[in-house]
Amino acid sequence: MRIGGLASGIDTESVIKQLMDAERIKLNKFNQSRQIKLWTQEAYNNVNKSIANFIVDSRQSFGVSSLTSSTNNFTWIKRAISSDESVFGATATTSAMNGTHTIRVKSLAGGVNVASVGAIQARGENKTLSELGLGDIGEFSININGEEITLNSDFRMSDVVRAINDKSSTTKVRASYDSNIGRLFLSTTNTGSNSKINISNDDNNLFVGNDTLFKLNMQNDPDMYKGVDAVIDFNGAENITYSTNQFRINGINIDLKSASPGEVHTIRIDTDVNGVYDKIKSFVDKYNELVDSLNKTVTEKRYRDYKPLLDEERKALDQDTIKLWEEKAKSGLLRGDEVINRILNSTRSGLYESVYSGGDNRLSGFSHLTEIGITTGNYQDRGKLTIDEEKLKKAIQDDIDGVINLLFKTSNASDPSQKRKETGTINRLYDDLIDGMKGIIDRSGTGDNASLYRSVRANILIDFVTKRGSISLLDRDVTGIDRQIDQENSRLARIEDSYWRRFTALEKAMAKMSEQSGWLMAQMGGM
Repeated sequence: MRIGGLASGIDTESVIKQLMDAERIKLNKFNQSRQIKLWTQEAYNNVNKSIANFIVDSRQSFGVSSLTSSTNNFTWIKRAISSDESVFGATATTSAMNGTHTIRVKSLAGGVNVASVGAIQARGENKTLSELGLGDIGEFSININGEEITLNSDFRMSDVVRAINDKSSTTKVRASYDSNIGRLFLSTTNTGSNSKINISNDDNNLFVGNDTLFKLNMQNDPDMYKGVDAVIDFNGAENITYSTNQFRINGINIDLKSASPGEVHTIRIDTDVNGVYDKIKSFVDKYNELVDSLNKTVTEKRYRDYKPLLDEERKALDQDTIKLWEEKAKSGLLRGDEVINRILNSTRSGLYESVYSGGDNRLSGFSHLTEIGITTGNYQDRGKLTIDEEKLKKAIQDDIDGVINLLFKTSNASDPSQKRKETGTINRLYDDLIDGMKGIIDRSGTGDNASLYRSVRANILIDFVTKRGSISLLDRDVTGIDRQIDQENSRLARIEDSYWRRFTALEKAMAKMSEQSGWLMAQMGGM
């Protein structure tokens, strides 16, 4: 039982608070240390997130997935020009041969599209099949392209459409109903001669028969239920067929738009010098932004006098002041950080290294970035790149394959050192950045970015989980501080209870003394 200064007149609560404030100095240091650890973890995670986004975004821009660095599907290296965009469009991949190619579009690929011949009775959107004339037969089924579709005479048109579409992944047929004209439509989801609409087991004459409920406009011509292939002549090769109007031939992506069987058209393929230059320059600009950000992080000034604010200190300040204070307190937490400095140094040295074709053989074409007009600048730039536009464009024009090989070459070597020598500079840069990310993850964990990191490399977290069990070094530090805080809170609770017991004893003694003094005075007054 805690008794205030009733007898002594002492503000016991204020006195004990002042005493406990002195005792809490150690606890405050623990809390501030904990907050700094959390801020450091946040700063690390922000760095890793910026690296991950750079890798993901640049890969997406290049058209490279996280699973492969193949350049075969790049569509920004070669330029394809169609002689008639109304007949076909064209884009070129890396493997397309420069020059002029001929194409004749004899026919387009098509699927099957059929509709009910007449309007469904009274535009029967809200009528059941039974009300439309099928009869009250309950559940029944039909077969579309070998897949059984279960229907019911209580179904309305929307139910019929849904039942057919629920099986569209296997039947490759979708249905729709236009209530404005009262017509049911069936269409194949693919094109080509293998696409079809084959309706069987229709014992209730829903589609098939002489007196059908949804008589289709091509029902009496079974051949019309099959799609047709696209047919082209290409560079003298005749009657090449495709099941779709979008296909790739000889490294050229073709999008057929209309048939023109009597005309021969051309596709001109050449290297898109400006397009390739712009793609590389954009990558370099984004990379330099990342390097600037990392350099700022490791050189940011540290304000050690600005400690994390305690709860009572925050209550005494307005929000703007708190924001400015915490900006100072968070500044420089990663100043001189060895992991980030290692990333900067490894990426810079990696960009300086030559690329080899295998063994000690240099690449044919180009083996070093400087040969295509890209340099790493001075040492103070810590890995930033600069471009000699004229030299790079000349390299692209003269030997585009050499440029792409220098940047994106992959290696099958089993020896890590040899594999690095044979890896293109951009892929080598990705490897160095990912190694740096692993070092940061080891220190700070993944935060909310685990899925982002896996999009960079699917197995990026395996070493961390195996080694740390998903508990980073900073997580371990915070957990250790939490234990110290719990112990300190227990100690403070004991001390505060001790103070209250002492002051309570004082109050009781003074109350008893006051009582005795009063009794004595009363006795003396009666004499």
